[in-house]
Amino acid sequence: MSSFICSAPVYEYEGWTFNYGMACGLWPVTKRYWEPYKRAGKKFYDMFERFMQEEDQDQFRAGGGCERL
Repeated sequence: MSSFICSAPVYEYEGWTFNYGMACGLWPVTKRYWEPYKRAGKKFYDMFERFMQEEDQDQFRAGGGCERL
């Protein structure tokens, strides 16, 4: 029998670390513990627009997703 543990995908792009997934939405997180910041401002959303224009977003993936236990 297998088990999985899943979390939101975490990406690093242009110095920002952020969650981005269907279940969790989009939010900047700390690099150390991946805890959400209190606010996300214009600079963050401007960076995200550039991130969405990247053809291969998986190259910026830092972690998260599902892992088999």
